[in-house]
Amino acid sequence: MIASILASMRSRGGLRLSLQLLKDKRCFVCGAENPHGLNITVHQTGNDQVTAEFVAADRYRGWSDYLHGGVLSLIFDEMMGWLSRYMGHDAMTARLEVRYRKPVPLGSRLTFSAVLQRQIKGLLDIKLDALMEDDTVVAEATGRMMIISDQKQADQD
Repeated sequence: MIASILASMRSRGGLRLSLQLLKDKRCFVCGAENPHGLNITVHQTGNDQVTAEFVAADRYRGWSDYLHGGVLSLIFDEMMGWLSRYMGHDAMTARLEVRYRKPVPLGSRLTFSAVLQRQIKGLLDIKLDALMEDDTVVAEATGRMMIISDQKQADQD
């Protein structure tokens, strides 16, 4: 039932919720004041692209000597949020589909990127990837963000 309501709302010009997302320094992924977090910094590299770097430390271990795959998904989700924000939108993840290509050995340095593929009716479709230093793709993803408000509008309220 909820899916049909959301589909109906999207077909009438997009989904807009009355939420304001406030960025603080305690976010698990990017928060500088979260001692247990990843402390990632996401950089805008164009109007519709962001990048970030991450080192697969031992504390993010999965099985054996490899990075836990959930960490990759977590960073992909964060990248989508920052891309949306740099574009002037407050948005929430609607969908994220990850394809894992290769296991990531602990100690590896990864570069993540997110690029806007299209924007329609309050939705942002985003392509993401994670690369080793030798440009080997370790994971790629596609995601969709729902725009819930525009930052300019929220700033005026």
